[in-house]
Amino acid sequence: MKILKYSTLIICLLCIGLSFQSCEDDDTGISTELVARFTQTINQSKGTVTFINLSENAASYNWDFGDGTSSIVINPEKTYDASGTYDVKLTVSNENSEIAAFQDIIEIEIILIINGDFENGSEGWIVGVDDNVPAPVVTENDNSFYEVNITNPDPNQPFLVNVSQKVTITQGEIYVLTFEAWSDGNRTLIAGIGLSGGDFSNDTQTVNLTNTQQQFEITLSSQEFGALDARVLFDSNGDAGLVRIDNVSLNLQ
Repeated sequence: MKILKYSTLIICLLCIGLSFQSCEDDDTGISTELVARFTQTINQSKGTVTFINLSENAASYNWDFGDGTSSIVINPEKTYDASGTYDVKLTVSNENSEIAAFQDIIEIEIILIINGDFENGSEGWIVGVDDNVPAPVVTENDNSFYEVNITNPDPNQPFLVNVSQKVTITQGEIYVLTFEAWSDGNRTLIAGIGLSGGDFSNDTQTVNLTNTQQQFEITLSSQEFGALDARVLFDSNGDAGLVRIDNVSLNLQ
């Protein structure tokens, strides 16, 4: 009888000890749940996204960037080639082969033009063929824009009166150039993309300006050219008169 009581006492003490141990484990607050999650920072000027992995208790990672490419890096950096909406998915697994996933939609708008609104003065913009000649910029009613009043154009060298900005143009792509322009009357303006040297290959279109500020959107092709120091350009076509340009943007289609 004493032996039975003694055995019962040992069992009770073991149960109490296990109970305390279980409570201690619960009190640590340590979770072993597998969680997939991420956030990101976006450099729109370059189309580069730095993904910040916030997953918990994961041992492996599989990223689907939504453009046909992927990665198994924990915190990858991804550069998108074109503007658009991308559905990014992160799938994680743990050492027990359990799987969790998280998705987020990101918006990429690759901005190839700097200071397209001329609010930083002539930054990035030059006139003529000299890289050191800044574009003329004026400010009216707290709004800045490019302005040139051509009084004595040279018909043999119309390219001397233009404004341009050097940008990277990739051969074989389609670009969309958007801008606002106006004059003090009816006149034309040449707008487009092209090389800044060599044979000056380009793709341009001619738009008609009036004294009303208008927004233009033109589609351009770099099928025949491309360079790191190509340019977006606006040319007065050798005509006299006022030209004003504002809110310029260039994007891959």
